[in-house]
Amino acid sequence: MIEKLLFVSDGIIALVGFDPEFHDNRPDGANLEVTEFGAILNLPGIQLTLPSTALEHLVYADGTTIFFYFSEPYVLVSTYLGCVELERDEVVKVKGAWDYISTTVTGAGNSAGNG
Repeated sequence: MIEKLLFVSDGIIALVGFDPEFHDNRPDGANLEVTEFGAILNLPGIQLTLPSTALEHLVYADGTTIFFYFSEPYVLVSTYLGCVELERDEVVKVKGAWDYISTTVTGAGNSAGNG
C-alpha cells in the first residue's frame, strides 16, 4: 500500500507499507497508463497511483525518478527500497493524454447543456 507521495526536486518519494521487491531503475514490465484521475505506474508487485498533480510535478521537476521508502510506524528513518526512473517523454505523453481526456469530458458535458 502506498501511504504518501512526497514531491522533491528530482522526482517523487513514495512511502510504502511493504517491500515491492524490486531494486533496479526500470524493472521489466514497468509501464505508465493514463486513467481518469491521472496515471497508474504498473511495476512487478505494485501499482502506484499518480494523480494529475504528480504528473504535473514530474513534467517540470529536475528529474523523473520515483524513490521508494519503507514506512513503518514508530520508526523515525525510513528504509530505502529502490527507485524507478521514468522517461520524461513518457510522462509528458501521459500528462498530455490526461489533459486531453479531462478537457474532452468536461467540454462534452458543457456542449450537451449538462454543465
